[in-house]
Amino acid sequence: MEIYDEMARRYDLIYGDLADLEYYMNEARNARGKVLEVGCGTGRILLHLLEEGIDAQGLDSSPEMLAVLKEKAEKKGLEPRVSCADMLDFSLDDRFQLIILPYRTFLHLKNKSDMEKALLNLKKHLEPGGRLILHVYKPLEEDLSMQGEYHHFETEHLETPEGERYTIDWHLQYEPVGRMAHYRVVLRLAGGEKHTYEMDIHLVKMKELGEMLKECGYKNIKAYWGFDYIPFKGEPGEVVWIAEN
Repeated sequence: MEIYDEMARRYDLIYGDLADLEYYMNEARNARGKVLEVGCGTGRILLHLLEEGIDAQGLDSSPEMLAVLKEKAEKKGLEPRVSCADMLDFSLDDRFQLIILPYRTFLHLKNKSDMEKALLNLKKHLEPGGRLILHVYKPLEEDLSMQGEYHHFETEHLETPEGERYTIDWHLQYEPVGRMAHYRVVLRLAGGEKHTYEMDIHLVKMKELGEMLKECGYKNIKAYWGFDYIPFKGEPGEVVWIAEN
C-alpha cells in the first residue's frame, strides 16, 4: 500500500510497541511447522521469530517496508525469506502450519468480496489442520460517533531508544457507509519535524467475519477478546479470530 511506502522509515516509531508480540511468539512455537506472517511490515514480529529459530516467512505489499525489514535483518545477521505481494492473490510454493495477520492487517481489505477472496487464498496456503490467526477490531461506540470530520482522540508522548522525545496525535473520521474508519496520524519529532499519514480500515462486523470464515471452509472457528484467550462475547476492542483449515 502506498501509505506504508511513505511511512516505512518511521513505522517503528508509531507501531513499534504493541502488546501482541509474546502472543504470536507462543503461537508460532506451538505450531511445530512453517509460519507465514502476512503484513510483516518492517519485521516487528518476523525478526523475533527468526531469532528464535522458527521457520518463518513474511509477506507484505509495500516494497519500502520490506526494505526496512531487510536492513534491520542484516544488522542482526538474519536472512529473512520475504515476498512483496498482496494477500488477495499471492502464490507461494510452501504450505504453512500457521498463518498470522497481526495488527488489523486484514481490515485493510475494504469490502466483503476482497475479504472472502483473501480468506480462500490464505486457506490454500495452509497445511491440513493448519491454523489462521486474524487480529481485527470491534469499534467503541465513541469511534462510531466520530463522523463528518476528523476527530482527535489521543495524544501519545513517547521516547526513542536514543532518548529523543516525540509525540503522536491520533485522529479518526468514521464513515457509516461501508463501515470505513479513516485515521490521520500526526507524528512530531524532536526539533519540530512533522509528518502526517492517513490510512483506512474496514470495520467489518464480527458476526459477518465469522460467517465468512465458515463459508470459506474454515472449521473450529473461535474468537477471543484481546491476547489472553478470553472468549469474545461482543465487547469492543481488539479481537483475535483463530480458524483451522
